Amino acid sequence: MKSLYMYMYLLLLLTTLVSSFSLPQTPSASKTSPLNSSTSTSLRSKSKSTPNDPYSNRLPPLTTKALTGGLTGGGSIPKPSSPSVFPPSYILSSSLSSLIGGYDTGVIAGALLYLTPALNLGSRPLKIGLIVTACTFGAILGSVITPQILTKQGRVPTLKISSVLFMLSAGLSGYSPTANYLICARFIAGIAMGAVSTAVPLYVSETSPKEERGRYATFPQFMISSGILVSYAVDLCILRFCGGCWRWMLGMAAVPSFAMMVGVFGLKESPRWLAGKGRLEEARSNLESIRKTKDVDVEFKSILKSVEAEAQASKHQKKEEATLSDLLNNKIARGKLVTVVALQAFQQLAGINAIVYFTPLILREAGVSSLTSKLLPDPNAASMLSTIIAYSPKIPALILASKLMDKMGRKKLLTTFTPVMSASLVSLALVFRYLQPGSALRGGIAVASIMVYGVTFCLSLGPIPSILSSEVFPQKYRSIGMSTSIFAQWTFNALVTLYFPVVQSKIGTENCLWLFAGMCAASGVFSKFRVEETKGKSLEEIGGN
Repeated sequence: MKSLYMYMYLLLLLTTLVSSFSLPQTPSASKTSPLNSSTSTSLRSKSKSTPNDPYSNRLPPLTTKALTGGLTGGGSIPKPSSPSVFPPSYILSSSLSSLIGGYDTGVIAGALLYLTPALNLGSRPLKIGLIVTACTFGAILGSVITPQILTKQGRVPTLKISSVLFMLSAGLSGYSPTANYLICARFIAGIAMGAVSTAVPLYVSETSPKEERGRYATFPQFMISSGILVSYAVDLCILRFCGGCWRWMLGMAAVPSFAMMVGVFGLKESPRWLAGKGRLEEARSNLESIRKTKDVDVEFKSILKSVEAEAQASKHQKKEEATLSDLLNNKIARGKLVTVVALQAFQQLAGINAIVYFTPLILREAGVSSLTSKLLPDPNAASMLSTIIAYSPKIPALILASKLMDKMGRKKLLTTFTPVMSASLVSLALVFRYLQPGSALRGGIAVASIMVYGVTFCLSLGPIPSILSSEVFPQKYRSIGMSTSIFAQWTFNALVTLYFPVVQSKIGTENCLWLFAGMCAASGVFSKFRVEETKGKSLEEIGGN
């Protein structure tokens, strides 16, 4: 079985690499950075221009064509009259990595039911914890090393590297002969997860029109939840029809990884990143390609104005790119960082990943097998089916969140739905306290409580911390600010996931749920007083606040 698996995987990997690297690459434009002194001077040099346009007279003659595109139109950014149900292809392609991350996160829940006895891990709970959290620890490393790649090489190269790591991890995970081998394989996937957790929100934020940025920025979280749901479904199918072959559960991640590798090699680089590197004509071209129109004058001027302002601010500094130290020394950026890091902490301390990883175990403890005993007499299969039922509403909830993000706004969503998250966890805790194990009522309320918790998480603490992290920082601090926020997210994720089984064994599931409920309530209070509203504003407007 392992030999057949490895043959199929290697064939898929070879085909993917050949097809991906044979795609034509976008020719590089000038790589002169506007943040050095010569380019900064060029940006400020005057050329003939309309007296009423105080900004265009600071553009070098070379970029006048890039700015205007030879157009004589009004120069306004066209607003979509009827937004498509599905995001544009560049959002879909970049967000495939989020689906893979979701799959790798959720698939271990079902695989644990069978790899534990297969690898003789029943008496080694710490090893089980390391297998579960290997992705998370890898993601911490990925979030640390990603800023340099994002800043120097761009958003798209980061996604390309991540796609290769996802493919490699899928093959190694499915082959793993030992627990340590599996830990290393999932650690590789974690590095990719940490990278895309930073790169994808940045790319989506920088390429989306401001009127729909909230809707599109929700899509990566939608893909994460879809990946988790798909992993649960794959686990159930393999468990039901293939005798619980956990290697195939893990190895199936190669399928979306294949799609991602093909998709990201056709992406256009972020126009804002290109402009920051002085590649203005390429930035203009990419913006027109992404917007599917040449009428991008106003938006492109706004980008160039932001680039020049940052060049002016950093002209006395020896280094062009901001570091964490630079961010912490800037009072405005430091305050924004405190807010988004706190939100990332609340997201994890609210218990989401502990529940995602251990939902089948929690529901099996709650006695859901009594609900599906006739359909699925196997308790493991029953708990996986109940997990799918409890998790499924998160998908339409994220679609709803994408609609509400630019209507209600980020802050109001947080303050409205985090109290409901808290109430749902209180309900689940009360189930464990007052209802008898094995009763259908106990199982039904447990499933319904997790369902409500998941839905309200998707409308609040799920997508919003990362959305705000990609929006609130000035361009100069955006990469380091976003990566620091993601580093905090994965760090708290690792701590909660690693220690949840330990704490659960000491104080019980019920008391863990009370702690998570308290954190949900506290996050709502924090959001009311600390979170700024960003809906309907350009990144340049938000970054200057």
